[in-house]
Amino acid sequence: MEVQLRIRMNEKIYLRNPEESVLGKNIVRNGLLLINKLGFEEFTFKKLAKEINTTEASIYRYFENKHRLLLYIINWYWSLLRI
Repeated sequence: MEVQLRIRMNEKIYLRNPEESVLGKNIVRNGLLLINKLGFEEFTFKKLAKEINTTEASIYRYFENKHRLLLYIINWYWSLLRI
């Protein structure tokens, strides 16, 4: 049995919904892991792009900056806790 969980997010946080593509999901998942590993100050989209084998520009299509990515992750986490 497969269960899919869809959390509605504020659309002003992102430029393109990361939940709608494999790349978007990789950005969020690996972004979280990299922030945890390096710390937020050392984390950059360039390092994330290298980690997931894509370009920086493709990450910027989803999020304006690393602060918006962090805001997305935090909102997703708190929304999940409310369920």
